[in-house]
Amino acid sequence: MPKFFPARWGFPLLMAGWLTLWSGSALSARGQARPAATPTATKATRPGLTTLRIGGLVATPRTLTAAELAALPRREQALTDQEGRRRVYRGVALADVLALAGAPAGASIHGPVLAQAVLATGADGYQAVFALPEIDPAFATQPILLADQLDGQPLPAKNGPYQLVVPLEKRPTRWVRQLTDLRVVNVQ
Repeated sequence: MPKFFPARWGFPLLMAGWLTLWSGSALSARGQARPAATPTATKATRPGLTTLRIGGLVATPRTLTAAELAALPRREQALTDQEGRRRVYRGVALADVLALAGAPAGASIHGPVLAQAVLATGADGYQAVFALPEIDPAFATQPILLADQLDGQPLPAKNGPYQLVVPLEKRPTRWVRQLTDLRVVNVQ
């Protein structure tokens, strides 16, 4: 690892930075990543946003319906939001969703597969990157949640119907709202 990059920051941060530079994203005035290109999926073109596409380097690319996602084991995550309020998100583990499409998991995450990541995209074109070990329960201490409920109610329209919730992060910059697409990509 280069000397200018402290080891304590970790590999996921390094990968996220490189992929952001590679994808051509710019930063908004608040310091959050913003896509350089015009978004391809919006509420106007995809009313309801009730499906989720999974593609890229997976065994079976597919589009999941709300019913297929609802059939997965449900999880709950209680967190404190930026205003200090206690919120309860409900949904499914991102690892379970990716398993439906045959994404690399468990013992298959080694060697060249470590150079793969999941690119999550929202309806507005906002994107975030996750290294495969960040998602996999064999590596990660806390599951990343694909939430569809907040405090017992469906997610608000500005966030839902699906939002990624990353519990151990100090800031919710990778909490992709109105999630429409998950793509396993090579970093190289």
